[in-house]
Amino acid sequence: MHFCFSITAHGFGHGAISCSVINRLMKYHPHIKISVMTRLPKSYLDSRLIAEFDYHSIGFDFGMLMASPIVVDVQNSRDKYQALFENWQSFVDQEKQLLIEIKPDRMISNISPISLDAALQLGIKTASVAPFNWAQIYQRYCLDESQQTQSVYQKMNAVYQAVDQVFKPLPFVPLDDGSEIILASINDQPQVDLVCLLKLLPENTKKIGLIALGGLPFPLDLTRWPKIEGLHWLVDQTILTARSDMSQIGLLNMPFLQLVASADLIITKPGYGTYCEIASLAKHKKIRTISLERPDWPETPYLNHFLSERVPFVEIDALQLSTEALKTVIENLSQLDYPNELLCEDGAMQLIKFLLRY
Repeated sequence: MHFCFSITAHGFGHGAISCSVINRLMKYHPHIKISVMTRLPKSYLDSRLIAEFDYHSIGFDFGMLMASPIVVDVQNSRDKYQALFENWQSFVDQEKQLLIEIKPDRMISNISPISLDAALQLGIKTASVAPFNWAQIYQRYCLDESQQTQSVYQKMNAVYQAVDQVFKPLPFVPLDDGSEIILASINDQPQVDLVCLLKLLPENTKKIGLIALGGLPFPLDLTRWPKIEGLHWLVDQTILTARSDMSQIGLLNMPFLQLVASADLIITKPGYGTYCEIASLAKHKKIRTISLERPDWPETPYLNHFLSERVPFVEIDALQLSTEALKTVIENLSQLDYPNELLCEDGAMQLIKFLLRY
């Protein structure tokens, strides 16, 4: 049996979902051949996956263009979708050619409509696995009364509606059409190794704060970052002024998931991968979360509700970063009680059972 995974390069959260599923397959069903079609770097997949796979650097799905980790570049996204629509079959044909060569039994897409259409045109069984689809996101930002945007939306919607199975892992943006198969959240379980990390940090470190704002640069003025006794920050920014309470993530040479598992406090943004990894750590009753406000993103209310039910959680405006206001937010967050524990089931294993049964 041969499964082909198509993964959007929009963000690492989509990669995290797919890698979690692939790892379960590799562990429990090693006879299944795995191919991955994506523009995500192979180095990212190598850091996540536990066994060999075939990597194909192809993919025309871009999701949405971003001006920052929390701001969508709407006009350029609309223009790029128009170009995608005008060259749709050409892009589909390129992916079809690869599928003809590698001959998968199943296409599992997160969440490229081009890959799904290529598989559908070849009669390959298809599954969409993601907390939303790009037609839902396009509708929110780009759809208007013009024939151009209506045509793009209708084309994407038609492909998604033709898919054999649509899986939505919690938390998800609902379609409300009865077509979705709901799964538990899908994520890898971060492994705690606090001893190794503490060896790399100052002796007076009592708590660890992690800044996890995604793969896009997010400018932070770390010179104005509040100092809190005993709290050491792990940052992905350049530290221009010597700060004994800060370490650059890249210099620690530790897997990012391990840093997530070791943190007492995480500053992040609404995003599926990190949110679900944090939720899976709730059983330790240790981790607390500050998330940047992102009210326009369709996932945000579902993500925030999901996480706030599991860990102490607060939203802040991005302007509150790098000010003394952040110190007050952290102090108030530290006083919040932990919610009653909600177990996170393994949505990846649920998905695999569906795929193999089908």
